[in-house]
Amino acid sequence: MDAAEPFPIVRRPAPGTGSPVLVSVPHFGTRPLPHITRDDYGEPRFETFAYGFADTFACDVYGDLHEHGATVLATPISRMFVDVNRRRDDFEERDGEVRSHRGVVRTHTMRDVPLFARPLAPADLEQRLRAHYDPYYATLDQLLGELREEHGFAILLDGHTGSPRRMHDHQVIIGTRHGATCSPALTEAVRAIFTRHGFETHENVSGYTGGNIVATAGQPAARKVHALQIEINSALLVTVTWEELIALISRGVVPERAEANLARVRDCLAEVLQTLPAVLAREG
Repeated sequence: MDAAEPFPIVRRPAPGTGSPVLVSVPHFGTRPLPHITRDDYGEPRFETFAYGFADTFACDVYGDLHEHGATVLATPISRMFVDVNRRRDDFEERDGEVRSHRGVVRTHTMRDVPLFARPLAPADLEQRLRAHYDPYYATLDQLLGELREEHGFAILLDGHTGSPRRMHDHQVIIGTRHGATCSPALTEAVRAIFTRHGFETHENVSGYTGGNIVATAGQPAARKVHALQIEINSALLVTVTWEELIALISRGVVPERAEANLARVRDCLAEVLQTLPAVLAREG
């Protein structure tokens, strides 16, 4: 990442076209931290993992939704280095070093192989979180406050594309912490739109009920912020099998896009952005 590039990424709609919707894309980025070089990895193949830990084609699915009236918030940094959709304290400290398989940082593979040549010290992680975690949440809170002040309420869509290894045959999953983070009418509207476009849609499947962003931001009663997590199975977006997809992205290779499905998903999201504010306004 260029040192001059702002963090996080914020894309705003054209003046006069804005809606009360903020689209957060926490696993948008594929980039390592600026100071990381190939010599920092425990094995040469781990250099490609920064790409593999991003959400496949999230930039294509969600990145230009500001053109449909939403404000878009994203991070260019791969969640291998900072996962802004995890709790800030989601890691272990053991013998003076940070250890985490799927927490706010990744230091080891799921088989407990170190990803990096040198251990990560707690002080270094704290510095990393102050630079690339805290600003994301500060910006998230600021943008939601601006939308709420302008429109009387705010709607947060936390956008993801999920691994078919974990999503299996689920095509689209809506996560609302079992209804705690938004009005049921919004969930039903999103479900109806994706279903009408031919996608099988599920709600609050185990492991996909909503991550830290939805859990902390979604406060319909207290703050008039309604939050939903949308998870699109990335197997829908590529032309290869899911086994081939996993193999390709683990090597940092970009799979071929399934353009027709990508277009269908984008049409769904454009309709969601148009529909949800009216649904909530009708509820008063």
